[in-house]
Amino acid sequence: MEMGKVISIHSSRGGTGKSLIAVNLAAIYASKGKKVSLLDLDFRAPSLSTVFNGGSYKFIEYWTNDFLNDRCPIEDALIDLTEKYGTKGKFMVGLANPSLKAIREMMTKDRAWEMKALKKLLALKTTLLNNIKIDYVIYDTSPGIQYSSINAVVSSDISLVVSTLDFLDVEGVRHMLSELYDAFEKRTVVLINKAFPEHFLWSKERQNELLNQLKENLGHPIVGVIPCYCDVLQSTRASIFAFENPRHPFTQALYEIADKLESP
Repeated sequence: MEMGKVISIHSSRGGTGKSLIAVNLAAIYASKGKKVSLLDLDFRAPSLSTVFNGGSYKFIEYWTNDFLNDRCPIEDALIDLTEKYGTKGKFMVGLANPSLKAIREMMTKDRAWEMKALKKLLALKTTLLNNIKIDYVIYDTSPGIQYSSINAVVSSDISLVVSTLDFLDVEGVRHMLSELYDAFEKRTVVLINKAFPEHFLWSKERQNELLNQLKENLGHPIVGVIPCYCDVLQSTRASIFAFENPRHPFTQALYEIADKLESP
């Protein structure tokens, strides 16, 4: 029987829509009947708690921070939201602690702690996929080359790197792929998000030319290109866009990307 997959969602810097992609991709898999676990590993700027509980932390006893700090097993840090969202498959999330105290604590961790955290993430893969029988584990990582994001990439099966068409983003991704990802020989694909609307007025031939240039420049497949939609940018982060707007082109594009990531 085929095991599930661990997908890390990464970017070279903030502002690419990485967390939005992670949340909605996890939601789409759960709506398709898959058993999903979404974990917030962005300890420098945790944002998923805003999506799933609107900033109310009273009912959360353990965070993903606590799991990595040996304060609890992963089962205690997972919140089952299947009933809340009415998904066909089980939908569980593990949230990172957004308090300033917790952020400062995680930012002061040394390399020895990070090596221990990597071992825990590697063991976590077995726990989630084999023991709990999760189909898709999705890591929302810290942008850039941080120890926590490197650990997430190393312990995942697939890395989805989110970039815009901004020159700094593309160059940042190119350097990150060549200096980090190529050494791991990890299956890696790139998602272009917030693409300039005018590119979609080009002919198909010109669009394909742009994608081929990006693929050659980055050295990795482009799994999709999503335009910059004003309504997506203006939507509240305390909700899941794919659930509220299932027919929106943004949601449909993510369904196509989810299908591509399911293939070997």
